[in-house]
Amino acid sequence: MPNDALLDLTIAELAPKIASREVSPVEVTEAALARADRLQPSLNSFITLLHDRAMERARELEAELAAGKNRGPLHGIPIGIKDNIETKGIRSTVGSLVLGDNVPDEDARVVTLCEEAGAIVLGKENLEEFAAGATSNNPHYGAVHNPWNLDHIPGGSSGGGGANVAACVTFASLGTDLGGSVRLPGTFCGVVGLKQTFGRVSQRGLMVTSFNGDHIGPMTRSVADSALVLQAIAGYDPLDPSTVPVPVPDYSEGLGGDLSGMTAGIPSNYFFEEVDSEVEASVRNAIAALQELGVEVREVSLPSMEYVGALRAASLSDGVVTHEPYLSSDRDKYGPNVIYRTLAGQFVLGRDYSKAMKVQRIIKEEYARVLQDVDFLVTPTAPIPAPRIDAVEVDLNGATHRVRGPASGFISRNTSPMNGNGLPAITVPCGFSGGGLPIGVQFIGRPFEEGLIFQVASGYEQVSPSQGVRPPL
Repeated sequence: MPNDALLDLTIAELAPKIASREVSPVEVTEAALARADRLQPSLNSFITLLHDRAMERARELEAELAAGKNRGPLHGIPIGIKDNIETKGIRSTVGSLVLGDNVPDEDARVVTLCEEAGAIVLGKENLEEFAAGATSNNPHYGAVHNPWNLDHIPGGSSGGGGANVAACVTFASLGTDLGGSVRLPGTFCGVVGLKQTFGRVSQRGLMVTSFNGDHIGPMTRSVADSALVLQAIAGYDPLDPSTVPVPVPDYSEGLGGDLSGMTAGIPSNYFFEEVDSEVEASVRNAIAALQELGVEVREVSLPSMEYVGALRAASLSDGVVTHEPYLSSDRDKYGPNVIYRTLAGQFVLGRDYSKAMKVQRIIKEEYARVLQDVDFLVTPTAPIPAPRIDAVEVDLNGATHRVRGPASGFISRNTSPMNGNGLPAITVPCGFSGGGLPIGVQFIGRPFEEGLIFQVASGYEQVSPSQGVRPPL
């Protein structure tokens, strides 16, 4: 098999070839770096590429295989790391000039776990400045471009990772998701994006983040690959009090399992209220496909979603606190969009913050009740396909919505509620717009039941019209 063709495989397809020594980690990494170099001028998906480090690591892992040591399915697999996740001795900028020269002294917990599992880090990936937005139009390091159409955004804030996975540069990329920042690049780039249960994966080493609802999760080209990456990074971290000491099951075990007898809840309010007609049609087709696979479909109501906007008060407060050390010394280095949304947090009163926490609790309780009667929920991942890079606003059903800068939460309206309630959610490609842009469907499960949503997502993936389709790069 030609080296470049190796990159089109999934982790699940490539791992056995590496294990049998039919394929070398060295040749895979060489091919991945060559493709990264070739596409960087058009995608702008990396802030820092690690050619020498990646090749040295590949040679070490090849030597281990020769000595009979195989670390598992990620052994010799090239991956990317979002540039707001700490990497020891490697510049980690959070996409800002404020931390443009920042070099951490240790790796984030997830980076350590991935490398222990044998993954090879190709580089640090481009993102929205301070991971604060849904476009990945970075004012300092340049905009990331969508491999399906270079004039469109890849989604944010983990846009570099979504673009790299879709373009078959990396086999997986670790992103962060505070309002949909893994799932939005997932839907816009046509890949699988997972936000697991809050507390399932350590946040230690996640830089300049919120104290409430941020997650580190994988973007991959298949559900099976998502399960393999979560297997490597999931688990209790005694140095991260946000993690929960619950057992980590075998996430690959239920893949391909029968979906007959499961019940899907389709929200009758909120999630389908402001949605592009092509997106709705694709998601409704996905729901019909689930029914053909034996899933019972039931309409459910989530009336408290009327008040979900109140959670914004909490995120604004968190933002101004996490940025406080830099606002006093480096305010002039901020891009305008981040500074505007950050400074607004100082006007949130303690009473407002407390009310936001009350609303969050009410929403959590409502989802818990609904998920007693159904096994999972199905929604569109984003209300529209990827907007153009130069778009500030989009028109939908006679209404105008901002898609970047202040008051641009429209894109993440279907994803951000899951950061507030902490539930696991995964986006899977389910079709294309008339313009050839990917569309994603979101499956939402009960706490710590990632195995179930993997089973559902994998079952649907096999019949998705997006299955096996790659961007025309």
